[in-house]
Amino acid sequence: MASLRDTVKDYQEELRDGIAWVAFWKTGRSWNAEYFHLEMGDYLYPEDRSRMEEIKQADPTAVVVNGYYSGYLGEDMSLDELTAGVRRHYKNGYSNIGEFIEVHDDRLPPELIEEARAAAHAAALPFSEKAYRDGEEPDPYLFDGSMSMEDYELMHRMIENERSERMAERKTGYSTYDHDRLDPADSMRIERKLYFEQDKADISGLTVLSMEQLREIREESAAAEQTIYEDLKQRAAAWEAQAGQTLAVDKAIEYVRTPEVKHTANQWEAAENDHHIISNRVYQMRYHIYENIRYDREKEQSVPYAWTLSWNVYTNSPDGYNQAKIAGQEKKFADKAAMEKYLNGRIKAYQHLFTEISPPIPKEYAYHFKINGQLLPGYTIEGEEREQPTTEQAAPVPTEPPQNIGQRNEPEQFAILINSRSRFETGEPGGVWLSMPTTKEQLHEAMRTVGITADNPQDFFINGYSDNENRHIALPYDMVCAADIDSLNFLAARIAQLDPAELPKLNAVLQQKQGFENIGQIIDFTYNVDYFVHIPGVNTSRDLGDYYLNKYGMVQMPEEWKNGVDLAAFGKNAAEQEQGSITPYGYLVKSGDEWERHFEGRELPEEYRIMSYPKPEQSEQDKIFMDEAATEQTAPATAIEPQKPRPVIPIVLTSEKPAEKMKEITDRLEQGITELFDSERYKEYLKVMSRFHNYSFNNTLLIAMQKPDASLVAGFTAWKNNFQRNVIKGEKGIKIIAPSPFKLKQQTEKIDPHTRKPVMGKDGKPVMEEKEVTIPAYKVVSVFDVSQTEGKELPDIAVDELTGDVDRYKDFFIALEKTSPVPIGFEKITGGAHGYYHLEDKRIAIDEGMSELQTLKTAIHEIAHAKLHDIDLNAPKDEQQPRVDRRTREVEAESVAYTVCQHYGLDTSDYSFGYVAGWSSGRELAELKGSLETIRSTAAEIINSIDEHIAQIQKEQDKEQAAPAQEQPEQEAPQDKDTFSIFQIKGGDETRDLRFEPYDRLTATGHRVDPKNYALVYSAELTPGTSLEDIYTRFNIDHPKDFKGHSLSVSDVVVLHQNGQDTAHYVDSFGYKEVPEFFKEQEKALIPDDLETGETVKTPRGTFYVAAMSREQMEAAGYGLHHQSDDGKYLIMGNGTRAFAIFAEQPENYLKAAEQTTEQNYNMIDGQINNTPTVAELEAKVKAGETISLVDLAEAVKADKERGKAAKTEKKPSIRAQLKADKEKTAQKKATKSKNHELEV
Repeated sequence: MASLRDTVKDYQEELRDGIAWVAFWKTGRSWNAEYFHLEMGDYLYPEDRSRMEEIKQADPTAVVVNGYYSGYLGEDMSLDELTAGVRRHYKNGYSNIGEFIEVHDDRLPPELIEEARAAAHAAALPFSEKAYRDGEEPDPYLFDGSMSMEDYELMHRMIENERSERMAERKTGYSTYDHDRLDPADSMRIERKLYFEQDKADISGLTVLSMEQLREIREESAAAEQTIYEDLKQRAAAWEAQAGQTLAVDKAIEYVRTPEVKHTANQWEAAENDHHIISNRVYQMRYHIYENIRYDREKEQSVPYAWTLSWNVYTNSPDGYNQAKIAGQEKKFADKAAMEKYLNGRIKAYQHLFTEISPPIPKEYAYHFKINGQLLPGYTIEGEEREQPTTEQAAPVPTEPPQNIGQRNEPEQFAILINSRSRFETGEPGGVWLSMPTTKEQLHEAMRTVGITADNPQDFFINGYSDNENRHIALPYDMVCAADIDSLNFLAARIAQLDPAELPKLNAVLQQKQGFENIGQIIDFTYNVDYFVHIPGVNTSRDLGDYYLNKYGMVQMPEEWKNGVDLAAFGKNAAEQEQGSITPYGYLVKSGDEWERHFEGRELPEEYRIMSYPKPEQSEQDKIFMDEAATEQTAPATAIEPQKPRPVIPIVLTSEKPAEKMKEITDRLEQGITELFDSERYKEYLKVMSRFHNYSFNNTLLIAMQKPDASLVAGFTAWKNNFQRNVIKGEKGIKIIAPSPFKLKQQTEKIDPHTRKPVMGKDGKPVMEEKEVTIPAYKVVSVFDVSQTEGKELPDIAVDELTGDVDRYKDFFIALEKTSPVPIGFEKITGGAHGYYHLEDKRIAIDEGMSELQTLKTAIHEIAHAKLHDIDLNAPKDEQQPRVDRRTREVEAESVAYTVCQHYGLDTSDYSFGYVAGWSSGRELAELKGSLETIRSTAAEIINSIDEHIAQIQKEQDKEQAAPAQEQPEQEAPQDKDTFSIFQIKGGDETRDLRFEPYDRLTATGHRVDPKNYALVYSAELTPGTSLEDIYTRFNIDHPKDFKGHSLSVSDVVVLHQNGQDTAHYVDSFGYKEVPEFFKEQEKALIPDDLETGETVKTPRGTFYVAAMSREQMEAAGYGLHHQSDDGKYLIMGNGTRAFAIFAEQPENYLKAAEQTTEQNYNMIDGQINNTPTVAELEAKVKAGETISLVDLAEAVKADKERGKAAKTEKKPSIRAQLKADKEKTAQKKATKSKNHELEV
């Protein structure tokens, strides 16, 4: 069942461009669509009219719409807007198919037709409605529906009679059929076909002759035929000359009747469907604002939540269907004021186009203002203006780029318009055309022309495309503007190698409905030219039908039958059967060859990778400084001196209030993100990330902005107290964001721990209680790098570098294999790629024979792809996660690889990030921030995993090598110090629902804080005065170097070991929650059947056995509250099939309560539990593996004494002694374990 949106999606190009009329109708709940074209004069073709009648019969409410003529549809609309427009037409009965047929039906009134038909029949002549209406003779060999079958048969009888009479007169012995046809200024056809008729022929005069005589007569007759044929050819040449004159007159008529273009005289006007337009004779600019709304339940009305702005700049030539797109964009805003500001900037940027009614036409757009090669009247082309009066004046400085940068007139293959974004957005005219292919020097010269250097690479972007007029290449405009320079350069070089005859095939492929998705696929086409079969000149279904029937010889049938074939239907069916595409550049069908992938998504050849930025020109002061430095240098340095620490570039905050400071620093963060994507700045940021990979994205970026060479930061007090170092006087702090939670007391509803519902008071209102809660908040704080401090030496915290032939390469690669989510293998890879991630096989392949260093770097790059960009190809399309574009995938993977390599000291000199500026341009701030956070978290995950696996490998190696030669003396037990430990939830699907869950929500779903789900990630000494909040703050903004977990978050557990006691604290949404259950093993659920007391309770709903269990134990066994007894003493608990009664208020001893209840009935309360088990019975239970409680044991001893049957002491220890011994053993084990743990720390 097709939805309306899916149906509109298939025809969105026709709707937007207005190139056809599209019918939409429903069959059942499924939507259907089909497009139609009108004849000259806006009439329906007969076959289209018949098809529309069928659609009308299937759905009388069907509609026929056109994006150019119909309301609520437009060329700038999104798919959802088009769908809404079609739905509006259908629901409201606009553009009904019946009305459309009536308006575009060229048939005459029935009464007039009948009158003419009667007159023809009275004269014994056949009647043709088409001939009567158009004045054209009907084609006797094509039944087109304009004649009745009786008239058609009458016409053929008359033709046959006429032919018979002619043959009777001539008595030639043959018949002939002619296919003569003349289309003035187009084609002439004279074709005769002879058929021998033996019944009428008489060849007796010839059969008496000899073979030699017959051959002589035959040669003479054939020579006479040839003479007549040559004469006809000469006459045909005369027709060609005359037809050429007719054609020239037709083209002149077409030029003269071209209407003057409509425009708004450079004034903004409101058009239909909330569109706005400004135009003149050359340009037009349109914009449309679409308000995204949602229903607000509080206001009980629809309110806007976002605004989508679509704007475009096109040429405004008289040919409405053939406009060139100059610029445009669709952008979504959450703030209306920001959208209006952006729109005003766009209008200002292009206002220079709307200062004249008929401005000069740029040469690349001149084609659109010519009819049949002749420029329309009233227009001029740039550089070809009429000569001005001869007044001597200084020649103006040309704004065109130097000739070697790019010829706008005739680029070698095609040209791109490169521009500066900052200039473009402020409305400053500029931009320079760069002919492709090009060189790095020409690219740099073009960049300098528009003011782009390595200092402002983020300004670079492409916003125009032009091709050679004599070598047309129909590359998609939007795809060119989104592509990178290197790909376009290589594409131009590949196109230059194509044969001119192959260009129409390329254009046809580019314009087919399911065309290429990126430049890489177009490049690969140049290696797969034979993948398609191309038939030029076939632009409609009728052309295809004529080609297959009359030219290709696809169908073998008598010639007289072919004229009865509907060529359009035949061509349409043929295209559908062989899955071909009809384009403006000809017909395409796959040849059956296999498509070979060469460069899509892969590295381009080195000689075409030219993208880089020119160095900024030095000022005179800089040059003087550099010259002086050169003269002072007397001899080359023999060794590279260590680089001095760079000073902090502080962020100056002007506000006093903490909230305003936070606003200032977050605004500066957003600015910092936009300034980040310079090649060198981006590298510096990644270096900072490699050192602070466990920090948040915001703080990593803040550190990179203020002190890119920072290696270890801490607060002023932390340096003094924790590291015995002092901040050097005069050093400026690095501002970061730190958590600053505060506590307050709130009145909250008291929650029943069993039902998780509010406890209701006697007045029917919820009972309130006062709770102290911790509110999360943040503040701006200052920290200092280690290079800004002095004092006690720090331990070596640097990571061992892996350089050259990498030390411990084997161990490092094993750690990478364990880190990778998929297997890693080696194979020979052709095409220059070092490795790839196989989406289908879920594996990583690395090229054989590379250096150890390159192997590691490639493995890290592909692991990043596997972690970030994997999709399930077997999942349904609608369930697959959306995959980011290829450029984003490469930026993310390469950035992760650079960060990880930088962390471990691997050589990163060959990494280049010149392309990040082009990648980042035009992207929303949230999208850029999301990618940076993805890069940060993935790099941290890989680094932590590698560290963990290398440590494990080292530990195993140490164990193997440390075979002790002799027994080592026992070490004295260290003093029991106070410590703290951090536990975080293990990875895996089984713990997914437990991560980051507040305590209340965790327990409400039946879970508990189970130590089995946690892993110890850090443990250290607990310094005096350190609180839980101090630990939370430290492990969010100032991680220790050896901390490998994520920042302290909800669901983590902190265990404090103080004064020999352990307490566990759950990190909750607000503050901490003490969780003693963290130290308890989960108890085995009790079964009510095993704990029945023998008593029953009767309620109006039945009789129930009493179980000696608490409500919590019943709930753990899967029973829920069903109802309560009338006296309120019992709760009835059920599980859907069975039910038991339990005490509403639990006594200390269920058996004792039951016994006393029974004895009270006989006035025999003696305080003695007659059925208390003996010590011997409890001992038997222990031996059987059952558990007993100390309360039962105490009661058993007491009962034995009262009975006078206390058991005599035997040689074997008693139960109490055994329990005591077990307890002591357990305590010893704990002490030993604690000792070992302390030694490891």
